[in-house]
Order: sequence, then structure tokens, then C-alpha cells
Amino acid sequence: MTSAQQLTPTAPTSGVIASLSVRPWVDRINDHGFAPMLITHPRPRRDTDTAAVIESRMLGIARALGTAPAHATLPDAGERIAVHNGVVLLRLDGTPHVLTTRAGNWGRVITEIGYVLLAVGLDPLSTAANGAEVNEYITASVKANRLYFAAASVAASARWIRAAEAVRP
Repeated sequence: MTSAQQLTPTAPTSGVIASLSVRPWVDRINDHGFAPMLITHPRPRRDTDTAAVIESRMLGIARALGTAPAHATLPDAGERIAVHNGVVLLRLDGTPHVLTTRAGNWGRVITEIGYVLLAVGLDPLSTAANGAEVNEYITASVKANRLYFAAASVAASARWIRAAEAVRP
């Protein structure tokens, strides 16, 4: 793979989607609750996982979720999340695959709130990162314009997510 190919974001593959780290939580601003979902690439595991390759993968994820850089206006990514039997399904554009994660109480909360703040980091983050390390990652990534965001609505049914997959080009 050439450098130019590495930097060109492509539609996420099932392998890339399965490798992602997802960190959901609930937060508050004043009296309003919101539910962020931070999506990152784990630390490199192979020699081929260069910084450029990881950035390209994550830009592909960011594009497939309709996100924009942190300093841009927050885009509305539409209905792309559903909760089914304790599993959160996240629809990505350009691929028939969905990102899934067990969410426990978080799934109930996002169903009640009705939307999720998607955050896609371009740089890797250890899957063992603690809360302080995640906060530091978010702060540094926003300052460097390496965190992409979008607001996504929670669909009333997982069937909607599956139906949307069937009609995607």
C-alpha cells in the first residue's frame, strides 16, 4: 500500500469495525443529560498499523457516521442507532456491517434521551485507558482537531436499522 492509498479513507470493513473500541457514558450539562459514544482505534497490534493507516481507517469511520471535525458545526447524522436485547447497533454508511456493543443501562438511557453524541478519534487509544486518560485524549484531540462529532438519533426499532441497511447503495 502506498502512502497516498493509506491516507485515502475507504468504507469501513467488517474487520475494522470489529476492532474498534467503544466507550459510552452518560453526562449532564445543567439539567440536560446527554450520552456520548467515543469510538477509537486500539493501540497498534501489527507493524502494518502505522499512524497513517490508523488515521485513514478512522477517517473512513468518521465519514461513514456523518461526523465533522470538533470545531465545525455539529452535524445531524440522522437515525443510525438502535437498541435490541441489550445490544446497541450503530449503522455506518457505505457498508452492510453495523458496529455493535453491549450497553446495559446506557442502552436504556439513550432510548429515553433519543439521541447520542458520536465522537470518532483519529488517533489510537489503549483499550485499558482509565477515565483520566480518556479525558486527556478527548481534550488533546479536540485541541488538535483530531476528534470528529455528530448527533445521531436513536431509532424506535432495530428493524429500522436493518431496513436502512437493505436500501443503502
